[in-house]
Amino acid sequence: MTSTLADTTVVRLYPLHIGESEDGVCEVGRVDTGDFVELPVEGVDLVRWLGEGLPLGEVRRRFTERYGTEPDLADFLDGIASCGFVRADAAPGADDGPAGAGASTTGAGPGTGAAAPRRGLALLANLSPRRVAWLLAPPMRLLYVAGWLTVPLLLAFVPRLRPTPADAFLLDGVLANALVVAAVAWTLVLLHELAHAATVRALGVTGRLSISRRLWFLVAQTEMSAVRSVPRRRRYAPYLAGLTWDLLLMSAGLLLQLAGVHERLVRGIVYTLTLSVVYQFLVFMRTDIYFVLGNWLRLGDLMGDTRRWLADRARRLVGRAAAHDLAGVPARELRIIRWYAPCYLLGSLLVTVALLTLTVPAMVTMVSLAVDGLDAPPDGPAFWNGVGFLALVALQLATFGWVVVTERRTAT
Repeated sequence: MTSTLADTTVVRLYPLHIGESEDGVCEVGRVDTGDFVELPVEGVDLVRWLGEGLPLGEVRRRFTERYGTEPDLADFLDGIASCGFVRADAAPGADDGPAGAGASTTGAGPGTGAAAPRRGLALLANLSPRRVAWLLAPPMRLLYVAGWLTVPLLLAFVPRLRPTPADAFLLDGVLANALVVAAVAWTLVLLHELAHAATVRALGVTGRLSISRRLWFLVAQTEMSAVRSVPRRRRYAPYLAGLTWDLLLMSAGLLLQLAGVHERLVRGIVYTLTLSVVYQFLVFMRTDIYFVLGNWLRLGDLMGDTRRWLADRARRLVGRAAAHDLAGVPARELRIIRWYAPCYLLGSLLVTVALLTLTVPAMVTMVSLAVDGLDAPPDGPAFWNGVGFLALVALQLATFGWVVVTERRTAT
């Protein structure tokens, strides 16, 4: 792009959403792709003028007249092009600019590098927002609050309802139980993500479902970055929708048990949902509450910036120069990073220790038993239990490996 920036050049942008100003910056991005960046007022003005179809000479003149300095339009355009904001069919010389070039210009740059391609399946994209608008109706809030209150109250005052690890055994056979538990768990995960997607759709945007990981956990996730096109106060509903659904379903299960229904499946569902709810509060991973916290504190990429900050600290400890430029991170966010970083490190360490001391030994024992079962006669249950269990383990490891490889390819 930089080779043909004549004053008469008109750079055409995709339709961009410009959010309200917060602390001197606005969120700017494409609702259709979910790619957003934070821009100071200087950058917002450049985007507005470019969006009006003004030639670069006029954009440069207006900027200089307003701010008393000439903008570096070449860097700025390279930056917003790397974010996917410039129409590829209308960007002159787009191939001439370096991929992922920075956009720091007289305080008007959009920040770091190229936006990652969106992964996953668009959920409920063809569903009219009017069909699910009732999810955000005021009467529904009473139901949601009831769910959030019912679960802790019942667990606190009715001890016999508290789930235990024994509730994870829905069937007597090892393989049959593993299959049923996996089916129940992933069904609940899908319903959790559908709750996110339906609430996002009620706001007029679309989420995307994909398989990802949180540290060593394989998870499903609904990518909801397009909700950044709505005011912050309205983002809490989609961020909390999955957790709220879990609590409503958990409330129903607890009430059934209170009424005398003690079926294994009911207790198994409650146990699985309990683990899911607890997991969502682990803010050192990208969980639902992590995004709620980031929205409340008006943060950008808290975890990403924390990782870069920690990496630079580690490099300084060994006498090496910092590898990341955090000059664009607001001072307020840097202060938050300083207390979030120990939480992130400690949480990641505890999860890793638990994995190595609890999960891995148990898994090794079960795999060993499954391998021993292969010595049994093929017409007996021990043999097929071993085959089935090893197949499940192999499938999970293969999926985890595929996710890791896919994430690395996307990052590059």
